[in-house]
Amino acid sequence: MTRKEYSILGVTVVGHCLCHWSVLIVTGLLVTLREAFALTEFWVTALPLTGYVLMGVGAVPAGVITDRWGARTVLLIYFFSTGLACFAAGAATNAWMLAIALTALGAAVSLYHPTGLAMISHGIRQRGQALGIHGMAGSIGLAGSSFGLWMATMGSWRTAYFVVAAVAVAAGVTLWVLPIHVEQRERDVPAGPPHSSKLETSFNPKAKNIYGGLDRSVLIVLALLYGAMMFSGLNYRALMTSLPTYLTADEPGVYTGKGSSAIVLTVFVIGGIGQFLAGRFADRASAVRLYVALVATSVPMALLLAFSAGVGNLAAGAAMGLALVHFGTQPVENLLIAKHTPAHLRSMSYGFKFLLTFGVGALGAPMVGALWDATGTFAWTYVIFAAVAVIVTAIVMVLVKVIARHDEPEPAVDLPPTPPVAEQA
Repeated sequence: MTRKEYSILGVTVVGHCLCHWSVLIVTGLLVTLREAFALTEFWVTALPLTGYVLMGVGAVPAGVITDRWGARTVLLIYFFSTGLACFAAGAATNAWMLAIALTALGAAVSLYHPTGLAMISHGIRQRGQALGIHGMAGSIGLAGSSFGLWMATMGSWRTAYFVVAAVAVAAGVTLWVLPIHVEQRERDVPAGPPHSSKLETSFNPKAKNIYGGLDRSVLIVLALLYGAMMFSGLNYRALMTSLPTYLTADEPGVYTGKGSSAIVLTVFVIGGIGQFLAGRFADRASAVRLYVALVATSVPMALLLAFSAGVGNLAAGAAMGLALVHFGTQPVENLLIAKHTPAHLRSMSYGFKFLLTFGVGALGAPMVGALWDATGTFAWTYVIFAAVAVIVTAIVMVLVKVIARHDEPEPAVDLPPTPPVAEQA
């Protein structure tokens, strides 16, 4: 990579880690907050719901703003607003104040993904590898749930939010002071192996509508991609809401929230490794076929996790396997979007992705709460996870056929033989 590519990767790695770290602290605090604010299981899981929705809904305008204002400006707003929202969450004295602070946090972090991913897709040639590293940073941020859990066991859940607020402000000041050029308004760079999909270039720039210039085949590919990612987003939110508490049960159905945060941390580290490996493989092989394999493998892993009751080595092993394949799909999804959208619509395309994965996917949180409230266990969450993963697998299998059909070599045309040229004397 060049120095400019490293600067882009460095900024996005910090931004991605902070994004998930700040949002997911609450998932490690469910038991603590339930007791602190006298909430039911359903309502404690619903505290961050509006923030989760805004995290997705805000991604579309964030993409538009990034295209107009530039990535540096948007990232500065993102860092400082995230710090302010985290400070407000740590200072909350009742459940309503905490819910408002988490709502503001969701709006703040919605700025990140369309900006960071578009920067990588525009400015780094080895997109798959860069997206894998970027995904690993997000997985480190996912460990925010274990950080919140650890701080709760230390008796100060508020400190978790204050620490993240300080990190966010420090990152913003650093970006403000240092001359890091991370703008994305530059000529798009080719990605991956030289045999690019024909679907990548099927675009008419003179069309008036936002997506009106895209070939019908490209629109079908994007529709299938968005559908698969929407369902995957539902599974993601359900997994992130339930897993930290599920893996810290003393016995089936008894969740103290005081189990080993090291188990949760290890699971998310494994998820980061999955993202890195999937990103590297996606640069060298068929990204869409890798997508199918990863999603299909998550089905038995989720069922195994469901029947483990969240206790013991079986639960830990199943959670690690599920994290490896489920989080591995994320750089592959982002690479497929980069391949099948034109450069000037990249931020908007990522915005639509996160509108679906985080906005619609936010429904996974109250779903987990309702199941927990009704059954006293999180186990049914993973049965639903497996069923949704089957749907995603079916969608992506159709996507494989659509892409393969348009990437087939054109049939050879038999031309009449060229008449011999008379020799000149």
